[in-house]
Amino acid sequence: MSDAVSGEEAFALDLLRQLIAQPSTAGNDAAIAACLDLIHETLAPLARECERPVHDGLPALLMRFGQGPDARMLTICGHIDVVPALGDWSSPPFTLTRHGERLTGRGVVDMKGGVAAAVAAVRALHAMGRLDDCRIELAITADEEVGSDRGVRALLAAGAFQGQMVICPEPTRLDVYLGNRGIVAFEITIHGRGGHAGLIHALDSPVGPAIALCQAIEGMPLPARDERFSPPSPSVAIVRIDAGAGVSESNVVPDNVTIVVDRRLLPGEDVDATIASMRGLVAEMILPPFRADLRVLKRWPPCETSGEHLVSRAAVAGVRATGRPGRFDMDLPANDTSWFVAAGIPAILLGPGDPLQAHATDETLDLAEFRDAIAVYAHMALAAAELPLSSEGARK
Repeated sequence: MSDAVSGEEAFALDLLRQLIAQPSTAGNDAAIAACLDLIHETLAPLARECERPVHDGLPALLMRFGQGPDARMLTICGHIDVVPALGDWSSPPFTLTRHGERLTGRGVVDMKGGVAAAVAAVRALHAMGRLDDCRIELAITADEEVGSDRGVRALLAAGAFQGQMVICPEPTRLDVYLGNRGIVAFEITIHGRGGHAGLIHALDSPVGPAIALCQAIEGMPLPARDERFSPPSPSVAIVRIDAGAGVSESNVVPDNVTIVVDRRLLPGEDVDATIASMRGLVAEMILPPFRADLRVLKRWPPCETSGEHLVSRAAVAGVRATGRPGRFDMDLPANDTSWFVAAGIPAILLGPGDPLQAHATDETLDLAEFRDAIAVYAHMALAAAELPLSSEGARK
């Protein structure tokens, strides 16, 4: 295995360089398609099946390899869309730059590094003559950074995936993340009656009720706990307050104030119950002559997969084959594993890179971790093909 993996390192770096060069942010469908073309052209000669589905104008790529049984088909699902490269970068963000043993560029961690390593792993398995022993579905999507409506969610709705278990190459420092928190984002608008600030006694300023509501939201009881997360509690954050949009004068009281709230959910918390709780709090706090409108901007369920499932055991085996500890952990942000688990497909996260580097200025990836990821994915694919299907069988 080590020789085959070493033989793919230069290829993986060059593929990563080409992927980083594409500014595949939301809306740049041409750059997204160019990334898919690079991967398609590289792996098409090795694939049993290739598909290029398009949903609402956004392309994706599905490739299947090997001859293993259906029950062991492992989907490696990566996204090649990235967030914009804002901030003061020390090197061009869409140029892969090496600084000693670190690689810098937008997407090296989230998650073009993981995608490039997965592609190289397929090539390494072929070079070893072991690709046919596995059953791999490589799914490359976009739209994850903005909700996955045209990506994984559309593909799931269309029944496009054939895999029985999923790994998403999100950055985990090559630990095995069994799940992640969910999100409900709210936009709450408090309506009053504004006017001249000198006549405040005759107005119904929505600013005071908005401040009181913000304080009540920040004081909401959040009793759920899960010690697998750090911190082990849900969270609620007021991320934006807009008052008097378009008004720049200091002597004008606005007619309305809009608050945007980010609520993070632990596994076991219900999205609908969370929405109902927020609606109840708003109704309790905003009374006549004021009124409030609440709009749900985003709903993303939390998820978890058992550490005893084949995908989790194969991931640990793949990581430990490289000499790394293979620890279980949980992810704080939300990602595409939620949609797979919600569809009844066990999914975990496993990829190179520090999660804190995702979306960061000067996003950077440890080169040794990138190299190890190639071996991890190759070993994991073999483990998924060879380990007992059930944990009970593994203990016999």
